[in-house]
Amino acid sequence: MKKFFLMLLMALPLSLMAQKVAVVNTEEIISKMPEQVAATKQLNDLAEKYRVDLKSMEDELNKKMEDFVKERDGLVENIRNRRQQELQDIQTRYQQSYQTMQEDLQKRQQQLFAPIQQKVADAIKKVGDEENCAYIMEAGMMLYTGTTAVDLTSKVKAKLGIQ
Repeated sequence: MKKFFLMLLMALPLSLMAQKVAVVNTEEIISKMPEQVAATKQLNDLAEKYRVDLKSMEDELNKKMEDFVKERDGLVENIRNRRQQELQDIQTRYQQSYQTMQEDLQKRQQQLFAPIQQKVADAIKKVGDEENCAYIMEAGMMLYTGTTAVDLTSKVKAKLGIQ
């Protein structure tokens, strides 16, 4: 009985080696997709809008800060304190806006790219099934790809209609 299990354990790696292993470069595929170009443009447009909004807030803060520095010595204490508080409020609003905009950009990026990634994953699965692959791995993450590994990148691109 022990000999049987020992033989089974020794044969297991050989059976795994007989499986078809393939690689695919998803970065190359996604970079060629029209959906990725459109999503990137939307994201860049939103980032530019946020940059302009933040620049406006920053300019307002800088102007008020300069005015305050010029007038500070001539102001009575309660007005000086009120203006300092106003500057702190503007700075707090700026920081909160910056954080909110960063979070919004990240959420929007996930919304835009999730369907693209799913579409690629579905195409990889279809090609893997058609090619009877046991494993498909990301090409860019492999330390070494032997001559027996099949590169399915071009077939996945063809499945997606990408040249």
